[in-house]
Amino acid sequence: MTLLVERKLALAAAFAATLAAARADAGRAAPVASYTIEAHVNAEHGLTGRETVRFTNRTRFSFDDLRLHLYLNAWKNDRSTWLVEQARGGGRNDRWLRTKDASRWGFSEIHRIALEDGTDLTPSLKYVSPDDGNPDDRTLVSVALPRPVTPGETLVFRVDWEGRFPRAVARTGWKDDYLLGAQWFPKLGVATDRGWNAHQFHAATEFFADFGDYDVTLTLPKAVKGRVGATGVLKDEADLPGDLVRVHFMAEDVHDFAFTACPRFDVVRDVFTAPGLPNVDIVLLLQPDHRRVRDRYLKAVKAGLSDYGSRYLPYPYPMVTVVDPPWGSHTEGMEYPTLFVGGAHWLAPATAHSPESVTVHEFGHQVFYGMLASNEFEEAHLDEGFNTYATLRTLKTAFGDPSLVVRFFGLPVVFPLSVPYPVASNERYHGWAQSSRSDATDVPSYRQLDADAVRVNAYSRTALLLASAERTFGEETWAKVMKTYATRWAFKHPTSADFLAVVREVAGDAPASAIGGIWSTAGPVDYAVTSASTRRARPLAGFTGEGDARAFVIPKDDAGGWESLAVVQRLGEASWPVEVELRFADGSRMRRPWVGDERWIRYRVTGPKLVAVEVDPDHKCLLDANPLNNGRLTDESPATARRWASRLRFWAQNALELFSLLGFAGAA
Repeated sequence: MTLLVERKLALAAAFAATLAAARADAGRAAPVASYTIEAHVNAEHGLTGRETVRFTNRTRFSFDDLRLHLYLNAWKNDRSTWLVEQARGGGRNDRWLRTKDASRWGFSEIHRIALEDGTDLTPSLKYVSPDDGNPDDRTLVSVALPRPVTPGETLVFRVDWEGRFPRAVARTGWKDDYLLGAQWFPKLGVATDRGWNAHQFHAATEFFADFGDYDVTLTLPKAVKGRVGATGVLKDEADLPGDLVRVHFMAEDVHDFAFTACPRFDVVRDVFTAPGLPNVDIVLLLQPDHRRVRDRYLKAVKAGLSDYGSRYLPYPYPMVTVVDPPWGSHTEGMEYPTLFVGGAHWLAPATAHSPESVTVHEFGHQVFYGMLASNEFEEAHLDEGFNTYATLRTLKTAFGDPSLVVRFFGLPVVFPLSVPYPVASNERYHGWAQSSRSDATDVPSYRQLDADAVRVNAYSRTALLLASAERTFGEETWAKVMKTYATRWAFKHPTSADFLAVVREVAGDAPASAIGGIWSTAGPVDYAVTSASTRRARPLAGFTGEGDARAFVIPKDDAGGWESLAVVQRLGEASWPVEVELRFADGSRMRRPWVGDERWIRYRVTGPKLVAVEVDPDHKCLLDANPLNNGRLTDESPATARRWASRLRFWAQNALELFSLLGFAGAA
């Protein structure tokens, strides 16, 4: 190597270090894994590509291999971990798996991987399965290096590969002339101080990657010219011979790259402006049959940009692209840096907040998935649950509470009833489930029993937990917690421990302990008043005093006042700080905090007549699995209660049978 070349390399390294330091000072990500990609996608959804990856080791660990994700191999054959888990979880894969159409399957195959100096690493490539030992899984590879990449060192390598997109499934693929290209290129795992954090592709969890810069050139069929969207900003578009078009996108400070193309897209452009927030160009790629919801999409995106920008983090990128997928594409509701996929229902009533809800939710991932970039393989709740909580706040602020909508034979019927958030949010997203009995939230997501456990822990339980914390510890305090967490940990891959440290700093030890306790416990929160009684105070009877003052007392007919007894129990495994309120006949009330892990508390009170006892009278704990047992009257008549219970059971059974029949008819 000549002295001149050495000097140029040294200057380039110094410039890169200076740029990385400037980004860090500005609160942005120092690049760890940057990609220059050139790929060709043909009309049959096959792809060939070459990428140059620049990996800078910013850890204290020396890496003697590379770990690369090949996500499209989840659909290479039915032995992949993704498809095995999907089938085990009750997924309806039979028709898809038994198809004789090879184009429905996908794959990703590395042909050559070499260092910048030409050293061929391909012979050392091997598939690894660190999570389940599945010898047939091909979604993660290890490539041995001739020498370790030491802390502070930069390694540049090149990959030649080919692949094929599957018929749209889960998070990527094609339907007719629509293509969503996601998780499509060989992608590095995350470099940590303990080595590579890189997992196989699991059916119930998503992704984790390091930040970097992307320079991507795609060659596509010319029919999609002008109708291609992608992560980052379009730099140029040019025709090529053979009815092809070349598009060039660039993005900084992102950890993934996705694209979409469809010749039928209506391209809608708008600009978001708001005081104190940066301007953002909006591109909506709309299906022609969804033109009626165009303005609702745009309003929802702007609501997300405004509300998330003020509550958590301003959106730092110049553009956001919204993809409206065709019906039946199975790509609805997914997020990628600066690009997300919404979803519109046919005849979606405005009061149902669809597509508003999915639009706000998927945009919100730009904060918790995009900028905070927690590990979704292991701690999915830090994105999904936090974003579900944030979504319902934004929806309520921007659109109010939604109406009750029931579909009959596929047609929506709007009832003149509102469904208050957060109940509506959790019903809409994931059903009314406050806990998983199989796994605690802090069990690594990919290790939890099944998709149901991941769904509950990642979405509804964490969203309800954060909403409960807001009500319990105060809206102002909780707003400060969330904003401090988002701003402090932007572009830094925070963990649950990092969030709890912020809670402890801003709100105190008790809130941090309460949240940590919920995350570490499998099973529900369930407080109940199990008994409440009151009676006339008994007059004193027997001996009083001592010695010469000892006297025998004969009971009087009425001692005055009342003696009351109440028992409150924690029936669930998890606990949350609540209050217990005792109400008396004279209108007075007494509240007592319950912040410990006791299984039960007995209250004895002498004074006015006790009429009722209630746990959590202000309904701050949204995690309680059975709010119906939270209160009890002292004058309950068992016979009356039995009569009303019988009547309610009768009407409930009839209503359930009616809805079951209607649902069956609609499904048929």
